[in-house]
Amino acid sequence: MKHGRLALVALALLVGSPSLATEPPIYGVWLRDEHEERLEFYDCDGKLCAREDNVVSIYGGPPKIILRSAVKAGANQWKGELFNPENGKTYSGKIQYNPPNQLTLTGCLIAFLCQSETWTRSDKTPANSPAPTPLHGPAAPTAAHGKPK
Repeated sequence: MKHGRLALVALALLVGSPSLATEPPIYGVWLRDEHEERLEFYDCDGKLCAREDNVVSIYGGPPKIILRSAVKAGANQWKGELFNPENGKTYSGKIQYNPPNQLTLTGCLIAFLCQSETWTRSDKTPANSPAPTPLHGPAAPTAAHGKPK
């Protein structure tokens, strides 16, 4: 009797737990609020990366990798290096994903000197990816500049 109640409580916790609910992945194209800039977030060897979503960078040359190998830092949070193509500098970055359609990128020069931007999910297919990025499984190999081989 005691084991039966324990199993029912465990089952109720699993079924009712919002943390186990499937949420949309962060992968895809995102738009910078009030700008025309787009980033494509994708899986890079189990980490989170982002690149400009253009065939040719608005700064010239191939699309730039903006977020490099960010690691999971908590629920819907990642930490990694953010590259700013406007000034060529790399900053300590944080990503806060607010499913399903908003994320905040925060770049910090030092711990207390930070700037944040809000990005909104686009329904556009990524320009850099001929096929949709798989939601699970291994990522497509990437070249040094971040485009699929």
